[in-house]
Amino acid sequence: MTEVLERRLQDAVSAGILDAGLAGRLKTFWLEQDRAAGSKKTVSRADAEEVRFVRGFHDIFIAIGISIFLAGLVYALKGSVPPGAVAFAGAAAIWLLSEIFARRMRLALPSFLLTILFTPFFFLTCLGLFVGEDSTARSAGAAFDNAHAQVLIPPALIATLGASLHLWRFRVPVGFAVVMAGLLFLGIVLVETAVPHLVQNNIAWFTFAAGLASFLAGMVFDSRDLTRSTVNSDKGFWLHLMAAPLIVHSILNLATGGDYFSDTGSAVIVISMFLLLSLVAILVDRRALLVSGLGYFGIALGVLMSEADLAGEAGVAGTLLVLGCFILLLGSAWRFVRRILVAPVAGSPVMRIIPAAS
Repeated sequence: MTEVLERRLQDAVSAGILDAGLAGRLKTFWLEQDRAAGSKKTVSRADAEEVRFVRGFHDIFIAIGISIFLAGLVYALKGSVPPGAVAFAGAAAIWLLSEIFARRMRLALPSFLLTILFTPFFFLTCLGLFVGEDSTARSAGAAFDNAHAQVLIPPALIATLGASLHLWRFRVPVGFAVVMAGLLFLGIVLVETAVPHLVQNNIAWFTFAAGLASFLAGMVFDSRDLTRSTVNSDKGFWLHLMAAPLIVHSILNLATGGDYFSDTGSAVIVISMFLLLSLVAILVDRRALLVSGLGYFGIALGVLMSEADLAGEAGVAGTLLVLGCFILLLGSAWRFVRRILVAPVAGSPVMRIIPAAS
C-alpha cells in the first residue's frame, strides 16, 4: 500500500468517516491483495530501495524558495536582535511553513527540508534561554567539555521534545532520524556530565554506539515493511543514512588507531573492514553503509597503488577505475550476491527483519 493511500486512511479516521479498527482491516486487506498479486514485484521494489523525498520539480522549486526565505530572515534579523531571538524567529517560521507545505500540501522535499531545519533552530533558541546570549556559540561548540556539558542538558532535552512534537504534528519520515539524533546527543551530554572526559577520551566508542543504536532503530522499521512498500521503509532509510557514517568512521578509527593510510598494513585493514561492512549492507539490503565507506576504500586503494609504484596520474586513474568497476559490478550483481548471502539464513528468524532475495 502506498504512502498516499495510508495517509488517506488516516485522514478518513480523523474526519470520522472510518473508525480505526475498520481502517486497519482495510489496510490489511489491501496489503494482502498486493502480496497476492505477486511477490516477485514487491521483492523487486525492495531491492530497488526507493527513496520518496522528492516527487517533482515543483518540490525542488518550493524548497529553493524556503531556503532563500529563511536565509533572508536570518540575515535581516542578525545584528539587530540577540542570536537566540533570531533562532526563535527561524523556528517559528519553519513551524508555520510546515503547516502549509508538510501538513496541508504534503510536499515531500519541502517537508524534508523543514523537518531537518526545525530542530537546530529550536535548539539554538533554547540555548539562548538557558545559557545566555553571550556564551551561546561557545557552549554549543564545547559540548564535550564538562564545564559546559551540564548547561546543555535542558536545551538538548527541550529541543528533542520539540523535534518529537514536530514529528507528531507533521509525520515526516526523516523526523524519526532527527529525534534519534536528539536523543543520542542528549545521552552523550548526560554521560559527559556524570563522568567528566569519558566521552572526550573515548569518542570513537561513543560514535560507534550511536551509529549502532541508529542502525538497530532502522532495522526495527525495516522489519515492519520487508517489501519496502510503506512509509516505514522511508523511516528506516533515514535512520540507516544517519547510522552509516557514524559506524564506518568509528570502526575504521578503532581498527587503525586513527592512522588510516599511513602504510600498506593500515590500507589493507581499511579495505578488509570496508568489505565486511559491504557484506552487512548487502544482507540487510541497505546501500548507505557502502556509500559511507567508499571514500575510505578509494583512498586505501590509492595507498596500495602508490606502494606498487603507480604514483601521480597513473595512481589516480587506477584508483578511480578500480573503484568505479567495484561499484558497477556490485550494483549490477546486487540481487545475485544477496541470493548467495541470504541462502544460509533462509527460513531462520533472521528473515523476519531482512527482505527476501529475489
